[in-house]
Amino acid sequence: MLSGLIDTIIFLSSFVLVLSFLVYFHELGHYSVARFFNVAVERFSIGFGKPLAQWTAKNGTKWSIGRIPLGGYVKFLGDAGAASNPDVDALNALKEKYRDNDNVEIKDVFHFKPLWQRALVVLAGPVFNFILAVFIFAGLGLAFGSYTVESLVGSVLEGSAAESAGVLPGDRILTMDGRDVSHFNDLRKYVVLKSDNTIKTIVDRNGEKIGLIITPQKVTEKDFIGGKSSSGKIGIGSSPDAEIIEIKYNLLTALGFGVGEVRDTIAMTGTYIGRIFKGKEDGKQLGSVVKIATMTGKTAIDATNADVSFGERFRLLIIRLLSIAASLSIALGFANLMPIPVLDGGHLLYYGYEAIAGRPLSQQKQEFGFRLGFALLLTLFVILTVNDIGYVASMFS
Repeated sequence: MLSGLIDTIIFLSSFVLVLSFLVYFHELGHYSVARFFNVAVERFSIGFGKPLAQWTAKNGTKWSIGRIPLGGYVKFLGDAGAASNPDVDALNALKEKYRDNDNVEIKDVFHFKPLWQRALVVLAGPVFNFILAVFIFAGLGLAFGSYTVESLVGSVLEGSAAESAGVLPGDRILTMDGRDVSHFNDLRKYVVLKSDNTIKTIVDRNGEKIGLIITPQKVTEKDFIGGKSSSGKIGIGSSPDAEIIEIKYNLLTALGFGVGEVRDTIAMTGTYIGRIFKGKEDGKQLGSVVKIATMTGKTAIDATNADVSFGERFRLLIIRLLSIAASLSIALGFANLMPIPVLDGGHLLYYGYEAIAGRPLSQQKQEFGFRLGFALLLTLFVILTVNDIGYVASMFS
């Protein structure tokens, strides 16, 4: 019973810690750039609901930690709420009264700032998430290095896409659609979202280059925490004779590695979303809060319960949680750039209209957009929660 209680505490605390850290960094992006432009910030909150703790900084910003650790926000002077939609009455009052009791000038109000400054403040949140992911990946690469294995085929699964295409043990896979996949890491990344797509493949067979057409199959299998996920596979195994290349990084190459990981993840996310609209993916790989909690919690429990020394357990815990945090940070930044009012991408959409039309969208239309955005987000949340429940259920099947 005590063991179960400890696992529950580890599960919940790891989830809250990782999510709060990512949200904090996202909101810090908005806050830092806003303060750079002397924007008056009323509140910086991690979590929602009644504050568990709060304090006021010298610049007048109230910092708080909410009871519900499922997000956060930065509220600027003149905002109607956490979504930074403008409070028309408050803004009109500020226009009438040039200074308020706190001696904040009207030029410090976010909604009265130049368009380019507002756009940079909004864009800063997602960009900070991407930067955070770069530094996490770079730090892991610098500390532990990485390795790659050459794409030398050791086995071909019966009935697989590789068998149908004529791939044989001993083949070295060189390129797919002209892209270098001579290492298994690159090959996996390329085929994972190519199920049912034909791929022009070049293999080296006993020194002779041979062209093959491979059509990856969608395969459902257990992931690293035991939940079921689907991805494109060609059905080959690595040869024991394949060269394993250990990679060490210096500070510069580690940053390059981090940038590459973020770039590839963003590209793959965009590809996956595009395949959903084309009807090639069912979208069940997308998840929400429940899936995030399951991934972080299960990963933390597995690491702390590993049959190794305490020091090795701690090392595993840090590496795995940081790896998940980096991926989730990219997902958070990407999701916030979706052109949905309420999200950062929705604000940028409004600013794009303002830049083209030379005037802001009418207040009535903005409010309608925000209501529509809330409804759309609620619908997405329900759909993703259903996905989450299915994913968690698959861990026990």
